[in-house]
Amino acid sequence: MPNKYKTKRRKDFLNGIMKILKEHEILNVLTDNKSDSEYSLQKALFTRLHKELPLLISQIMNIDINKSKSLVDNNFKYESNNNKSTHVSGFTFFGTNHRPDADLEVSDILIAFEVKKGNKGDALRSGIGQSIVYSKRYDFVLYFFVDTTSTNDIKRVTSGVEEKELISQLWNEFNIIFTVV
Repeated sequence: MPNKYKTKRRKDFLNGIMKILKEHEILNVLTDNKSDSEYSLQKALFTRLHKELPLLISQIMNIDINKSKSLVDNNFKYESNNNKSTHVSGFTFFGTNHRPDADLEVSDILIAFEVKKGNKGDALRSGIGQSIVYSKRYDFVLYFFVDTTSTNDIKRVTSGVEEKELISQLWNEFNIIFTVV
């Protein structure tokens, strides 16, 4: 069970992060070039997030911008970070190693990031399962799924009753924000 409260400030911060990810221009070209790797997508999203996080942290958490930049440089870890000494630590659960695509420690919360893309249910299910596992070690999980179907089939059905119920359950029971773009 998640151990952190969902305060307004924390929700604003998490939603701000998701907004930065959703507004990345790479998402506009994915439908034209579906062969781009998931790693390329993650690298582009996390590089942008690395640049924009200091301002978001400064605004929402009332931290000096220079301190925010230092905080992000030291506490936002992702494999595509150019700093070779930076890596996301894994953990063992159910006898196997698990590691999110990125993590961020800010103030007193630890956030895991999972980014998937695909046009079939297996990628979607995999990310949901991984996010639930990460929720055992992280206070919040941000799961960002990029629908690469030509007609946005996966994104379109997220407004269904059962789908909305699951998305709500992920947030209420596991502190997972799940979005499909």
